[in-house]
Amino acid sequence: MPSDQSTWLIAVPHDGDTEGLLHEITAKLSQQSRSSPGSVAEVGIPSFKTGTLDSLIGLSEELPKQDVFFTSVVAKTVETLRNLLNNDPVKLSQHVLVDERSVDDYLLKGWRWNEGRYNVQRSLRETVDFLNKEMASIDNTMKSKLNNYNLVKGSLVQMQRKKTRGESVRAVSG
Repeated sequence: MPSDQSTWLIAVPHDGDTEGLLHEITAKLSQQSRSSPGSVAEVGIPSFKTGTLDSLIGLSEELPKQDVFFTSVVAKTVETLRNLLNNDPVKLSQHVLVDERSVDDYLLKGWRWNEGRYNVQRSLRETVDFLNKEMASIDNTMKSKLNNYNLVKGSLVQMQRKKTRGESVRAVSG
């Protein structure tokens, strides 16, 4: 799972030679760092309908804010799981999955743009709006589930206190 100490390098070839660039980066990284060849992968990005320059400038101004929101939702979710699992890294890695795979495996071993769900024929604005709605829904769902969990936990604590008090009264009177 990527951590705060993870480093991500994204390289886009200006001449269209993705195979040559991937090979070159893999060779240089293996010579100059501790990274394993499995930590470098090609991620295919489809050609999107870009729209006008005006719409692209508008999106470029909005995307940093949306990135902060997306990052915070994911971080809150992981932090909630970490707290629920008592900071156990093994258990956490079993629960922080994407399509039943670790985040690294999901991204580095054959990630593909889901064109069925996120149609590249949509404008970038529509795609970004769709992703925003989806992340807001995930955030609301997680808040609701955490709230329900806390309510149930509170009820359980109350029942345990009542039971303990009842046993104390019986012991004193008995």
